Amino acid sequence: MGKHSEWRKLAKKYRRKRIRQQKARVREENELLELKKLLSSPSYQLLLAEKNEAEKQQKFEEDKLQQEKEREWLRIEEEAQKQFQELQKKLAIAREERAKQNEKIILEWKEEQKRRDEQKKQEEEKLQQQIKQQELLNIKVEEFLEYGGDTPEHLKTTWETNPNKPLCPFFQKTSTCRFFDVCSRNHVRPGISSTILIPNFFSHYSLEKTENEHLTDSNLEFEKHETQDFYREFYNDVVPEIEKYGKIELFITCCNHEAHLRGNVFVKFCSTHAALKCFRALNGRWYGGKQLSVQFCNVPNWKSAVCGVHFSNRCPKGNSCNFLHPFRNPRNAYSSFAKIRESEYKKRNRSESTNWRWSESPEPSVQSDWEKDSDTSAQRQKNSRNGMKRKRSKSRSKSKEKSRKSSSSKHSRNGSRSSGRSRNSERFYTHRHK
Repeated sequence: MGKHSEWRKLAKKYRRKRIRQQKARVREENELLELKKLLSSPSYQLLLAEKNEAEKQQKFEEDKLQQEKEREWLRIEEEAQKQFQELQKKLAIAREERAKQNEKIILEWKEEQKRRDEQKKQEEEKLQQQIKQQELLNIKVEEFLEYGGDTPEHLKTTWETNPNKPLCPFFQKTSTCRFFDVCSRNHVRPGISSTILIPNFFSHYSLEKTENEHLTDSNLEFEKHETQDFYREFYNDVVPEIEKYGKIELFITCCNHEAHLRGNVFVKFCSTHAALKCFRALNGRWYGGKQLSVQFCNVPNWKSAVCGVHFSNRCPKGNSCNFLHPFRNPRNAYSSFAKIRESEYKKRNRSESTNWRWSESPEPSVQSDWEKDSDTSAQRQKNSRNGMKRKRSKSRSKSKEKSRKSSSSKHSRNGSRSSGRSRNSERFYTHRHK
């Protein structure tokens, strides 16, 4: 059995178990006795009957509620089935319509594809025709450039920006406009001409119209002779290249600060043949890090295109003038209009009296009566001075004649006296002259 302590533990455990079992038997016997007493009592029998009746009534009500719920559920289910069937019918109809619409879309897409294919074929055929036509035109241009002759007709066409609007007066004079091609008036460009325009070909920092933070012109850092030296380098670099394509009649580079005139170069050739050669060679070519865009232009009169007071440094608008302000070419080459302008200005200054004004104005100068009187008085004073000068010159000539006569008479009187001294005097004068 092991140790005594372990035996005691087991004995106590079994003893407690026996006691619990005995108590449970007693409790069960008591409960049975009480149940017999209850069953034998009429009040308990009545309570049991009432309880059974209540349970039956509750069960009956529960069954009734369950049947009502089931009938309600069946009704809802029937409605749902009806709605579902109606929905299925609608969906079937929608599917049929969708299928018809898809078939219609597919047919339309196929028709559109056919139309696009036909259009693409037509465009390709049209492009091929244009390419062939362009090749023929290029052949004509090549023949014109190689053999000369009449200018091809397709090059003589002009194009306009606003055909139904009046002509732009500034573009008509200078072939440039400060509104560029968005001008509200019409710009007419020739298909070919003897003059080409290269916009913004010459570039220099002094021509840029910018302002720094202190609102002062940054181009004040440069003087005119520095810009002219830079332009001389540009001229010596560009003109020999352009002379390869033909004889140049005029070469004009604008020193205006406006965007539509800044650095523009106008080159007028003696023939359209040379201009076309230069156009084909320079258009799209790179110079100074920028790509050139050459265009033909038509300047009917250079005198009206160039600012009339630029060469006399009297332009009231300065570098912001919308007329051409050209640089002076080295040795005045290719700038005959500049000589004409200067000669006209000198003649005008000689013939006309100076009229001091702040700016040039086209109206004729009108002299007041006081100015006319002052002019007549000045003319009288001038005439009187000229008369006094003439009188003085006449009196001087008379005195000279008198002195000559007196000297000749003295020589004749003293001829004998001077005969002995003649040899000595000759020696002196000869020695003096030597």
